[in-house]
Amino acid sequence: MVLPYDVCYRSRIAPGAACADLPADEAKGERDEVNERDLRDWFASSADVIIKEYPLSEGDASNKILLMYCDGMINKDHIEQRVLPNLQNIISHHREGNMSTFALPTLLQMHEMTGPDVMETMSVNLYAGFLIIYFEEQQRFFGLDLSNPPNRSPEESNTETSIKGPRDGFTESIITNIALIRKRLLTRSLCCEKMEIGKRSHTSIALMYIDDVIDSDLLQDARRRLQEIDIDAVISSAQLEELLSGQKYNFFPLLDYAGRPDYVADSLLRGRFVILCDGSPMALIAPANLMYILKSPEDVHTPFYYVAFERVLRLGGLIVATLLPGFWISLSAFNIDQIPFSLVATISSSRLGLPLSGPMDFIIMLLLFELFREAGARLPKVVGQTVTVVGGLIVGDAAIRSGITSPTTLVITSISTIAMYTLVNQTLAGIVTILRVIILLESTVFGIYGFMVSLIGLVLYMSTLESFGVPYLSPLSPPRFREMITAIFAKPFSSMKSRPKMLSPKDDTRQSEDPQ
Repeated sequence: MVLPYDVCYRSRIAPGAACADLPADEAKGERDEVNERDLRDWFASSADVIIKEYPLSEGDASNKILLMYCDGMINKDHIEQRVLPNLQNIISHHREGNMSTFALPTLLQMHEMTGPDVMETMSVNLYAGFLIIYFEEQQRFFGLDLSNPPNRSPEESNTETSIKGPRDGFTESIITNIALIRKRLLTRSLCCEKMEIGKRSHTSIALMYIDDVIDSDLLQDARRRLQEIDIDAVISSAQLEELLSGQKYNFFPLLDYAGRPDYVADSLLRGRFVILCDGSPMALIAPANLMYILKSPEDVHTPFYYVAFERVLRLGGLIVATLLPGFWISLSAFNIDQIPFSLVATISSSRLGLPLSGPMDFIIMLLLFELFREAGARLPKVVGQTVTVVGGLIVGDAAIRSGITSPTTLVITSISTIAMYTLVNQTLAGIVTILRVIILLESTVFGIYGFMVSLIGLVLYMSTLESFGVPYLSPLSPPRFREMITAIFAKPFSSMKSRPKMLSPKDDTRQSEDPQ
């Protein structure tokens, strides 16, 4: 008998192994006898587990079949329409002596669960939505996949608004997410490897890549990091992102995320790999460098000249959001001679009578803006937008009128905050918020020298980061001038002949050369 893959995986047995190849105790499934009472005690704390009894012989109470399933995780219609009629037929023929009980697994296309940890294997399958049928007299467990867990239909991603692109975003079902990617890449070279992570959660993880494009060393590194994860449960893809980054404390996101399958398919075609986590509507994409994280899923659906303009805006938004408050404080508080005289007069007149110093004024306003942003994110969608806009206008105007802050401080803080909203990756946006405050504090203490030290230190730190062997600042550092233009700006699709060299793809040709 050849063991199915899912049973082999949970029992740590090689797929395709025959029972004759197993040790004697595993091949025979030797274990203590299990009866109905033992099973009910086993699931005593699981009120959603249903156990039903069907006697096979009227005079023999031990000769019976037990049906077990987890309520809410299984398709009950299939049980009533497919399983129970066959079960009743088996029982009636068995009582007449015309059919063996072993005909049931064949009729229902079930697989047997064997091995030393059969109870644990059975439990995992049951909670995953399998129908478990137990022959008490023969002490044999069989499983039938009738899983139908709560799911929602694909809809537009809330984090990546689609203007011209498709609106079928990922859901919490890993099967649906794989299908959404497969629908866009109908090729055998699109590979999908499944595994389970989490001793308690048994979370399904899918590693997807294009076999004849991705670099072999990159793929092996991804497999190794996934296999090294030893954790009780995986609840979100953010946990996987942290565990796969390869560094205990990293300040920047080394993996990108996406909620749109069209963007994921485009990433796979470039030579990257994708990790899907069951229960998460986001796909992790790696390797991810800084310029890649600044890209938007809508770029591929927009004319290249406008995409080039947008990418420059995003890069400028990243720089402004991170550096503007610290740069302004270093000039206005320490090196005021570097500011034009007319602007100095405006700043001085606007700060007359203010009780707080310039740096303290900036810190309070930055924290106030973050407070409004956090409140808007936590409240219901319509109410949150109202609180953010109306509250910001009212409080900002009242702060100026009451003499708490100056108009200059409010304008600089507003520009810095709005520039941060140009970032697509919200993990990067959160890091920019922290960096902005750190650079502001160093500029407050050391002036323009503190600002320059912060800037140089930030660039040096980013230059040491790698995402699965790809430099984080690539193609800016180390410089790849041809790819640098494509990364910062955009090229027409007719000019994109090759894949990024920094990913070392097996097949670097994206489209054929123009005919001579």
